[in-house]
Formats: sequence, structure tokens, C-alpha cells
Amino acid sequence: MIFTLATLAVIASSCQESLEERCAREAKEFNEKKCPVKVTDGVTIDSLVFERSSLTLHYYYTFRGLSDNKDVIDKLNPRKLLVDEVRNSTSIRAYKEAGYNFHYTYWSASTKKPLADVVVTKKEYSQKKE
Repeated sequence: MIFTLATLAVIASSCQESLEERCAREAKEFNEKKCPVKVTDGVTIDSLVFERSSLTLHYYYTFRGLSDNKDVIDKLNPRKLLVDEVRNSTSIRAYKEAGYNFHYTYWSASTKKPLADVVVTKKEYSQKKE
């Protein structure tokens, strides 16, 4: 009985993972199971990378067709849209509470150049909406 309880305690403690380990695992699983995935017409998420050194979740997207237009994207103010999206998202709550950053890179399928590159920091998503 004592051996069983001790074994269970060791197994239970080894099964617990840190938030960083969880984030790395979830990013890897997302890439393996879902990427690339169509988000909307002309927009695909290619990969999600966890950058452990800076506690950053980095999302890579490709824009095609009508969506592949830097002028239109610039007019939409992607920084404001992404700050609001991160601020309002409940699915990433644990990462926000731990102060993680969220980096979004939008690539043009036609030019192979970035259309937008936005890093949303804790300072930005923690501020009250204006």
C-alpha cells in the first residue's frame, strides 16, 4: 500500500508540467495536427511557435488573393485590432496572466514579404480599453 501511494505520488508530480512546457507542447501539437489551416478566404495560419526565451507565442499567417494587400491591411490598423483581440480573448487567459507576449506575422503569398509584424505585450493588453 505504501509503495503504491509513493509510486502514485511520483507519477503525479512528474505529470505536472510548467506553463512554459505546456505552451511548447500545445504549440507543437497545434502545428502537427492543424497547420496549415484556413482561417478565412485568403488567410491561412501556417504555424505557431513558442519562443521560450521571451515567453512569446508567435503566429505566422499567409495572406492570398484579395487579402494580400499591404495598403488595405495598414488601413485596418492591425496593431489596434490585435491588441483588442488579445485583451478580449479568454482562451489564452493563463498565458496573459503569466505575462506572455503575442507576436503576429502576416506574410504576402505574392511578394513573400511581411504585410504586418505586430508584437502585443503585457503592457498593451493589460491597459484599459480607451
